[in-house]
Amino acid sequence: MIRKEVFKLFWVIGICCIMTVECSQCPESKSGMLNVHLVSHTHDDVGWLKTVDQYYYGANNTIQRAGVQYILDSVVQALLENPNRKFIYVESAFFYRWWNQQTSEMQQTVKNLVSSGQLEFIGGGWCMNDEAASHYNAIIDQMSLGLMKLNATFGDSARPRIAWQIDPFGHSREQASLFAQMGFDGLFFGRLDYDDKRNRWKNQQMEMIWQASQNLGEASWLFTGALPNGYGPPQGFCFDILCDDAPIMDDPKLHDYNVDQKVSDFLSAAHEEAKGYATSDIIMTMGMDFHYQNAHVWFKNLDKLIRYVNQEQGKGSNVNIFYSTPSCYLDALHAAGKTWPTKQDDFFPYASDHHAFWTGYFTSRPTLKGYIRTTNSFLQAVKQLSAMAGFGYDDRLEELKEAMAVAQHHDAVSGTAQQHVTNDYSLRLSEGVDKGFDQMNDAFREIANGSSASPKLDFFFCPLLNVSSCPQTENSDSFVVSLYNPLARPRNKFVRLPVPPNYGYKVIDHQGNSVTAQLVPLPESLENIPGRSGSTSLFDLVFLAVDIPPLGTVQYHISRTTNSRIIRQQLSKLKVPKNGEDFIISHERVTLTLDGSSPNMMKIQTQGETDIKKRVINQEFVYYEGMVGNNSKEEFRASGAYIFRPDGNDPKPLGNKLKIKSLSGPVLTEIQQVWSPWVSQVVRIYDGTPKLEMEWLVGPIPISDTIGKEVVNRVTLEDMDTHDTFLTDANGRELLARVKDHRSTWHLNNTEPVSGNYYPVNSRLILKSANSDFKFAVMTDRSQGGTSLNSGQAELMIHRRLLHDDAFGVGEPLNETQFGEGLVVRGKHHLLLSDFSTPACDFGCLHRSLGEELMLEPVISIAPTSMDHATWRETQKTLWSGLSAPLPSSIHLLTLEPLNVNMLLLRLEHMYEQGESEKHSDPVKLDLKNLLSWWEIVKMHETTLSGNQWKEDESRLKWKVEKTNDNHIRRETNYAHNSDRDFVITLNPMEIKTFIITVEKKSV
Repeated sequence: MIRKEVFKLFWVIGICCIMTVECSQCPESKSGMLNVHLVSHTHDDVGWLKTVDQYYYGANNTIQRAGVQYILDSVVQALLENPNRKFIYVESAFFYRWWNQQTSEMQQTVKNLVSSGQLEFIGGGWCMNDEAASHYNAIIDQMSLGLMKLNATFGDSARPRIAWQIDPFGHSREQASLFAQMGFDGLFFGRLDYDDKRNRWKNQQMEMIWQASQNLGEASWLFTGALPNGYGPPQGFCFDILCDDAPIMDDPKLHDYNVDQKVSDFLSAAHEEAKGYATSDIIMTMGMDFHYQNAHVWFKNLDKLIRYVNQEQGKGSNVNIFYSTPSCYLDALHAAGKTWPTKQDDFFPYASDHHAFWTGYFTSRPTLKGYIRTTNSFLQAVKQLSAMAGFGYDDRLEELKEAMAVAQHHDAVSGTAQQHVTNDYSLRLSEGVDKGFDQMNDAFREIANGSSASPKLDFFFCPLLNVSSCPQTENSDSFVVSLYNPLARPRNKFVRLPVPPNYGYKVIDHQGNSVTAQLVPLPESLENIPGRSGSTSLFDLVFLAVDIPPLGTVQYHISRTTNSRIIRQQLSKLKVPKNGEDFIISHERVTLTLDGSSPNMMKIQTQGETDIKKRVINQEFVYYEGMVGNNSKEEFRASGAYIFRPDGNDPKPLGNKLKIKSLSGPVLTEIQQVWSPWVSQVVRIYDGTPKLEMEWLVGPIPISDTIGKEVVNRVTLEDMDTHDTFLTDANGRELLARVKDHRSTWHLNNTEPVSGNYYPVNSRLILKSANSDFKFAVMTDRSQGGTSLNSGQAELMIHRRLLHDDAFGVGEPLNETQFGEGLVVRGKHHLLLSDFSTPACDFGCLHRSLGEELMLEPVISIAPTSMDHATWRETQKTLWSGLSAPLPSSIHLLTLEPLNVNMLLLRLEHMYEQGESEKHSDPVKLDLKNLLSWWEIVKMHETTLSGNQWKEDESRLKWKVEKTNDNHIRRETNYAHNSDRDFVITLNPMEIKTFIITVEKKSV
């Protein structure tokens, strides 16, 4: 096993600096003056037009002249030249590449600059993550990765206080809540809807207190400011070598002397900006994308600007300008003692003009979005297993963590990078998964392979199970299947393994019992996916794995047989309906009928305890034609990677010649549908599961007609009145109400009736009847764009292929290909009806528990073996759990991660909102001392959410607010938990608690 020096955590314990003016060495604002805080910064995309490596080194400059290493080299030298200069840096992914290449002398120089306040870290995550398509689990991970490294390098004095989301294309309420829980004092962002900005500017409400959780109260409140110029300087004051603005030419002997004009222009810009803000302190961002590669140019001109503008004070000017940072600016605002307006909703969707709604990226590059989601699940499993096996720091785990963190960048998971960069993101994930599986295998051997004399099983990971391809199951006469469950509660899983024809299979569980299995023929459209020709599988072998233990593994022994009786028993029974004949499938409480005269019409009948509920659902795949345009004016905007702009408000049908057949057996019944040559679907009801599964396959989207297409899955419930309201999740956590053609903070004149009503759907879209208690949810397996344009209707966009760029920078159409053909996407939607509820699990329980299961799927690994099942059971540890007991059903183990050999990072989460579930929304008390099976917790110390500050040291700024929403509680923050004796904690709805725990091996 590859080992490195144990990752060290440096905790600055003592008097905590609350970042007052004296403490943070901020310049002092002058009373009675307009104080302008100049913030020198660079925005360094962790991949976009170039790969992260190319951006760091400055390679491939034919695409974009950008080299981050030169920025940091240059800025450090410029700061040393003048102690008044200040600079902020954001992206830890780039900083640590640079830091690790520096001499110890240069590292000490940088530490001195940080200590003096000249160099300040802002944001501090591994990247500046997207806020629409990122899952909260991945957001927390990427922020923690960067912040904990900064803490380990510089101590608490470098801890960022300001969240800096200047480039993401819309802003999530959950993101703000997470920032607040990480201990940030404020958030600044650059992109604000053009209509919202006009309204806020007029009312001097560009800054506010964001009440970011209706469950957590003041612990989620965050000062939030929209920057005045996006994140660039005022017009005429871009002094970078990449800019064309004139420098300050201050030699009066020269013909182009311009000091007077520059000073006049700046004073005008400052007074104009002040009109939109509520105090006598304003902020100006002096930098843009990859600026300061020659920092001397910027700083020399800013030195002059400060000198000449401030000289005007002697002539009666009231403008005072100086080098500053966002934290200094925030302290000045706090010192003003103002009462601030509040906000309770979010900043989606973002529009930059009447016809540019940035809602296409909610779906762009759906295979990358799906890959990132499954890799996140895999990462959590590797971290858990590494912790339970007693591993400390390991390069392999670190590589996987960094690959996942880079993938959260706002041009990565968003799907808005160039194709070659997208390929690089995928490659990094693939390499990280390979390293992670190697470490997982080591952990399995450490934990679960029985005695040292046992035959060792070599497990393999099958990354192409999503297209029913796995060499180990296709080519082995017998093999062992291991399922690792990363949830903290037992779960069941219907396992699907690709196998070749002409065989039956004996499936034996860990107790030696035969397990019922079914052979299901693959849909023809799946067999014909481009690039799948190397697979020999024509069937999926399906069986139910029962009670996979929490943070544990169960194994199954599977062997081929040519026994004709077994083959006949396992083969699915095929039925093709006659014209007009209804199709009926049922399992236990649920019966699904497909109308023979209208195959996209489904009737669902649910047997309750006292009655039968009947619903009629119309499900169809349709597509919007992407708008064509040259982008020369607003009205000529094309649909592209960022922008969703359909040509017309009504989508096109795929036709009504739906081909259909059913396959039934002892494990499941499924209906295979072919909607068109490039759209197909499988509808499944598994025995004993309260959901309807729709597995769709879309592509290659045809473009021979030169028309781009944006495909949606539309589900409509008959006679359901929802009053134009629906719910979407925020990054997989809290739900927000959405109202068609409505914004909470201004009157909307919706110039794009379809795309202007699209919102990010990270995990679920929910409809509630206005006339009854009936609810309906569509659960997703990746981030998508969604809406409800008609009452009782849910619409989710699942694939896009476009032929024109939208002119927002990426510079190429969203036209993904694979193996020389258009990209094919395979994914799932899960339908939940409140009719499926039981006394033990109401609708809140249904969608929360399923959401947790979809986020953290079991990790399936395969070990070919010559052992028979008896030998396998005698020699292998076929069932184990890393927990002493399952956690309560409302508690989610969010993080279990090794920091060193006997120190772990632990996060526990209450995954229900207040009042969401009658039985699951109450506070929960837990005793954690014996949480783990093999490790005893001997000490636990609570930290902020990001793990980079002790909870008792947290001291966030308090703000006066104009009003509070009655639905927002004012819960007092719980005391920090720091104990080597008392291990009992309480979790309230939607609360996450983070601990550094010290463990010792339990005596056997």
